[in-house]
Amino acid sequence: MDAQILVTMEHSEQAKLISDSLEHYGHCVVNAKTFHESMEVLRSSDIDLIISDVHLQNGGSVFDFLRWTKGDPHLRSVPFVCFSAEPPELGKYLSDGVRTAARALGAAKYITMEHFDPNLFRQEMEWLLPLKSAGSYYADPGINIQDGNGDGDGHKSELPLKNDR
Repeated sequence: MDAQILVTMEHSEQAKLISDSLEHYGHCVVNAKTFHESMEVLRSSDIDLIISDVHLQNGGSVFDFLRWTKGDPHLRSVPFVCFSAEPPELGKYLSDGVRTAARALGAAKYITMEHFDPNLFRQEMEWLLPLKSAGSYYADPGINIQDGNGDGDGHKSELPLKNDR
């Protein structure tokens, strides 16, 4: 469960909250404050997930960063998450347009949180990580991914599902 995650946040407090929530589950987090620092990290490291502040202002916007990432053939497949923590009033007002633009440019998710919830945040990120690096959703030893029953035998249960009745 050692995914390499790049977090680009201008505000140290937000970066620390995000890093702590992901590192707690064994992920390696690399922090950068600007689009340009992130570019350097991406050129020299294998990253499984990019999380970027929606309100970047140092050295380019989140749209510049997203366009650059999705335009690079080596980075195109890396999931990109636009994140807004404690958005200002203007940010709330503009969020639908920003969300639409981010998704059109290739962002996998756009997440806004009035108050940071580390468990909810981590759960949202787990779905974007490669299976080899995923956390609790795939790491539960009681669930056999092949049959989903948790008995580990690889056979479907004989019990009818609610939809089968």
